[in-house]
Amino acid sequence: MKKSLFILTITFLLFLLENLFAHQFQVRNININHPYIRFAISTGPAAGYMTIVNTGEESDKLIKIETQIAKHSELHVTKIYNSQATMERVDFIELPAQKAKSLKPGGYHIMFVDLNTKLTVGTNIDAKLFFEQNGELEITFEVENYSEGSEHISH
Repeated sequence: MKKSLFILTITFLLFLLENLFAHQFQVRNININHPYIRFAISTGPAAGYMTIVNTGEESDKLIKIETQIAKHSELHVTKIYNSQATMERVDFIELPAQKAKSLKPGGYHIMFVDLNTKLTVGTNIDAKLFFEQNGELEITFEVENYSEGSEHISH
């Protein structure tokens, strides 16, 4: 009995700690988990990543992003043609109902072009996301360290 209570207590504490330090944002049926920015050169360009969960019964679209750190923020997807990775600008990112969509290196992501600010690891960057059905959501990106060993595909 003591062992079960101990395990239950530890599990509960780990759950509390995970949620205490979670980096999440929500508007209506859209939940954003761990938005972060990586860069190769601190003066840009830089790429933004996150997981977007659409808990709603209908699909939605991420249609735009605004931030003060860059003159242009664009939605992109990385595609492979003839063994060569290329980036393409997209007008929106589809968010199917009851699904999670990962914006990650090598896939969909946000490009911050013509930076107005030098990026520094450990700082936070405010931005606003615009969704077709669920409206606007203010989020904060964490600027993370880029390393050659990471999964990031160079832009």
